[in-house]
Amino acid sequence: MISSEPVPWRLVVPDDRTVLFPGDLCYKSTDPYAVRITFHVDDYPMDWVFARTLLIGGLLEPVGVGDVEITPSRHDGVDTVQITLKHHHVYAVLEAPARMIAAFLKRTCQAVPLGTEHRHLNLDRLVSRLVLDVG
Repeated sequence: MISSEPVPWRLVVPDDRTVLFPGDLCYKSTDPYAVRITFHVDDYPMDWVFARTLLIGGLLEPVGVGDVEITPSRHDGVDTVQITLKHHHVYAVLEAPARMIAAFLKRTCQAVPLGTEHRHLNLDRLVSRLVLDVG
């Protein structure tokens, strides 16, 4: 099962201008612990992959350290989720409607309930890929 949903992302800039750009949330039951956000910048896809539980937690409270931090927020009277993506000394803060992210996560939890992710892993295929990558 693959779930993908376009989400309108807003780049948060210091002077509070609105800079919108497209991105997709994606979830695959074959990679049950992860969610992927693919941003489309100049027709070039940029992927960020992180734990599904991190995004779930970020709906309610600030979570994450390192490359990805997620925080509930509010913009123009709408509940949002801010995702800070970091790479070395460069970072971007992106914001999307919390209701869209919550609806997406609800669908992922219907497909693969929390705590059952291990049942959806194909360990034989994973080991084969690791052996091929090392060899």
